[in-house]
Amino acid sequence: MAKNKDIWDVIVIGSGPAGMMAALTAAQGGARVLLLEKNATLGKKLLITGGGRCNVTN
Repeated sequence: MAKNKDIWDVIVIGSGPAGMMAALTAAQGGARVLLLEKNATLGKKLLITGGGRCNVTN
């Protein structure tokens, strides 16, 4: 039986705001997390919202 070192507790598909928060929360809880995204950069969808201001308010 081959040993697979790539064993994940949680796999999150999509690195939008919800996906990143889900992955972060799971990782903070001690889970081994794999975050999958089809775009070249994580959070790309978040950057294009709010006119480039990331919808962050003061």
